[in-house]
Amino acid sequence: MKKNILSALLVMAFGFANAQGTGSRFGIKAGVNFPNTSSDFHENENLIGYQVGIFSEIKTDERFGIQPELIYSTHKVENKFIKEGIAYNNDVKLSYLNLPILAKYFVTQGLSVQAGPQIGFLMKAEENGINITDHVKTIDLGLSFGLGYNFLQDCSVDLRYNLGLSNPIDFHVGDENYKIKNSLFSLVLGYKL
Repeated sequence: MKKNILSALLVMAFGFANAQGTGSRFGIKAGVNFPNTSSDFHENENLIGYQVGIFSEIKTDERFGIQPELIYSTHKVENKFIKEGIAYNNDVKLSYLNLPILAKYFVTQGLSVQAGPQIGFLMKAEENGINITDHVKTIDLGLSFGLGYNFLQDCSVDLRYNLGLSNPIDFHVGDENYKIKNSLFSLVLGYKL
């Protein structure tokens, strides 16, 4: 996993280095995550998480661009279900280092539509305060879709939906198999340096 993270960092660094000569911008971002985790449980309560990271906006022309990002992201889900008369409650908190690579189409000056793949590298997983990192898949794949708006020349706001494609948690209770998919909405503010 460390090799994968190092590779992601090198790709980002290479992209930022190349972008500096093209007038592209490097920036920082932070925001909140609103999970929409789907699972086989009877009840799910998704709790707000956060994200912080860096990005590079590389404009290929007036209308199109690419935006690679490196984001540390967390979210939490509380699962409740009853199996054979026994109530189960568990709180699962997941932390990822995400690498989305978004294509951007600038609809008007400042307003963009964004879409692209995302790969997440598991950093930490806890269930009821106990480390379960060894029981969660280390890679989480997804697709990101959203809208972005640039304002005050150096500031931006993004509203995104990240659709989870893989099942990072797959476990058994009795003879039943439960699966969880990570999906979330995020509202993020960015600042270009």
